[in-house]
Amino acid sequence: MCGFAGIFHYSDLSKEVDAQICQRMTDSLAHRGPDDSGVFFSGPITLGHRRLSILDLSERGKQPMADDTKQCWIVFNGEIYNFRELRSLLESKGRRFRSETDTEVILQAYLEWGIEAVHRLNGMFAFAIWDSVRKRLWLARDPVGIKPLFYYADGKTLRFGSEIKAILADPAVARQPDLAAIDSFLSFSYTPAPRTGFVGIKQLLPGHSLLVENGQVKISSYYRMPYPDSPPNLSEADAIELLRQELKAAIRRQMVSDVPLGAFLSGGIDSSAVVWGMRGGNGAKVRTFCIGFDEPTFDESPFAREVAQILGAEFTSEVLHPSVADLLPILVSHAEEPFADASMIPLFILSQMTRKHVTVALSGDGGDELLAGYDTYRASRFAPTYRLIPGALRRNLIAPLVQSLPISRNKYGFSMLARRFVSGAEQGPLRDHCSWRQIFTLQEKGLLYSSYMRNAVNGDDPIDDYASTLSDTPDWLSPLEQQLHMDFRFHLANDMLVKVDRMSMAHSLEVRVPLLDLEMIRACLRIPADFKLRGHQTKYILRRCLDGILPGRILRRRKAGFVLPLEAWFRGPLLPVLLEYVNHDFLKKCGLFRSSMVEHIIQAHVQGKQDHAYQLFTLLVLAVWWRIWIDRSQPMQCIRPGARS
Repeated sequence: MCGFAGIFHYSDLSKEVDAQICQRMTDSLAHRGPDDSGVFFSGPITLGHRRLSILDLSERGKQPMADDTKQCWIVFNGEIYNFRELRSLLESKGRRFRSETDTEVILQAYLEWGIEAVHRLNGMFAFAIWDSVRKRLWLARDPVGIKPLFYYADGKTLRFGSEIKAILADPAVARQPDLAAIDSFLSFSYTPAPRTGFVGIKQLLPGHSLLVENGQVKISSYYRMPYPDSPPNLSEADAIELLRQELKAAIRRQMVSDVPLGAFLSGGIDSSAVVWGMRGGNGAKVRTFCIGFDEPTFDESPFAREVAQILGAEFTSEVLHPSVADLLPILVSHAEEPFADASMIPLFILSQMTRKHVTVALSGDGGDELLAGYDTYRASRFAPTYRLIPGALRRNLIAPLVQSLPISRNKYGFSMLARRFVSGAEQGPLRDHCSWRQIFTLQEKGLLYSSYMRNAVNGDDPIDDYASTLSDTPDWLSPLEQQLHMDFRFHLANDMLVKVDRMSMAHSLEVRVPLLDLEMIRACLRIPADFKLRGHQTKYILRRCLDGILPGRILRRRKAGFVLPLEAWFRGPLLPVLLEYVNHDFLKKCGLFRSSMVEHIIQAHVQGKQDHAYQLFTLLVLAVWWRIWIDRSQPMQCIRPGARS
């Protein structure tokens, strides 16, 4: 795992790149690669790299890396899990290797197959290859979006990097907020790609590549979800066997490492399955890591500890306290985009703790979107039935009744879920499911926004972008499979994987996600929907895979996740932080909101009349982001190599 950056003056190949700017861009990524650095210059092109050494720790793995003729150069971030098989194939074609890295395999694959080489890669990756013979630059990002890749093209020059801060290290790039991106952020608490929160700076979409040649920048998609040609019809026994085999195979591929390796363990079904699959992989006990909470209804660490004991794994945990609010400027500095998934807080602490012991950690991300792990899939089944109730009865009786329910202090309280269900069901098929992710609804934003912000976004509804991810799917998908696809392509890529990458790489920790191995994805798409959600049982088939391995009390547990007690914290330790940042000065500077409406939301929450915790956290993060990234009244705070504690 690494970080890279570069500049290409594609409209004028006689123009030379400023070496100092590229060095600053590369240095800004030091936390992603603390082990080594390098920069390549050649006229209009420069490539910079920061290395986190995972495979072939010798100098032979140094980047930027060139082929023997020095005609092609590569910078690469990620891991290619089928690199050994590809290397053998390339060697049979006469290709010779100088290192044991997967980086060189990508480069040799390009020399053999050109840009079609991307179709042969199974891994998490972002890379840039400069071909000095063809005078072209090729960038590509993995099919799922596990690794990030940002770019800024102004018609003359392309700037790119693993993080936005690398692009902003060039003073020629302005820091102008993208109000449409901020509107989407207020809808979801994250910024959907290709937008980033900054005008002109974009993120390459998952499964896309960018080719710069002959003065033109061309972006294309190279990946489609590998659905079978017709609805899958595996038997339950065959589905269990398929899932077990592919899970173990994916985990074996992703345990290849020349540095210490462990796993995140929450006590949930996904991370437990990963730890189960890791046993015996390298002959040693699996090292597992967990974060707990000091509020019992939110603490899952006892379950994680029990799973570790059952599977014979080592277990390390820490307790998260509300004082982590002091970390917000650091979290926002590493997130870069407007990003307010509150679970980034425990994940940041978990990554910090894990990095003290290992350099690589496996995670269970992706299982919910592939195998139906969210309770929202159960709830969405009832939306069509709910809509059969006369509209007047729904609007005039049920909706007000739900709004009057007392606030729950528990994780996933009934009142919160009921409000979201009723609000979403009114939006019709597809949109009803997408609306589960909403923080501010379209109607709420209409009341919250200033006239300036309303005019800027022009009534656009980001929910449409969520639902539009179904445009490239087969027509035989069931409603559940449609929901899974939308969550996989939108929520997973823009929220879950962003959170994992930014918070782990802040500590130079590589996190791998075996459930998102390409062969694992293909296998999950072959499993009938009825085996994913069986009655009220989410992830039914994965639980069946672990029958006899984990006890029923673990297998039957409801999904929890890194949910924080924000509702209580915003009446206690987080309230002063909120009032410090979301103040009159911020509201006046940004000009996006009506101050009276913001004050109303805060007061309603503090007085216990309504639960606005997620909305308040979203506004808080935006205010911190604005200070750090837009008006720069607060310095960026990133962890530097050697500063880990």
